Amino acid sequence: MRTLSKLSTAVLVAIGFAAAAPVWADTVTVEHGKHHYVYYADHQIYYAPETKVYYWRTGDRWISGAELPPESRAYVTSGGFQIDLDTDKPYERHEWVLSHYRDHDEHEHEH
Repeated sequence: MRTLSKLSTAVLVAIGFAAAAPVWADTVTVEHGKHHYVYYADHQIYYAPETKVYYWRTGDRWISGAELPPESRAYVTSGGFQIDLDTDKPYERHEWVLSHYRDHDEHEHEH
């Protein structure tokens, strides 16, 4: 009986910690599962205006941050076009973006 009491107490404590998790720990999402990006195809850079986060490729890895590396900043002053994806990690759909926007005329959609 004592083991059951200890187990019940542990479960209640775990539930209490889960309920007390800070709100900021959740991922920020855009309504209806759509995420808006500005995509700079020439350099494979995504920018999420709502969260102010850039996504860029370094070798085989995707990196994200509030600022691009200094050598990449000049590439995002013009030439990007707006796209909506169903993920908060645009690199998860990068192959799809490449296949759908490979021949895209970026000058029609400069921002």
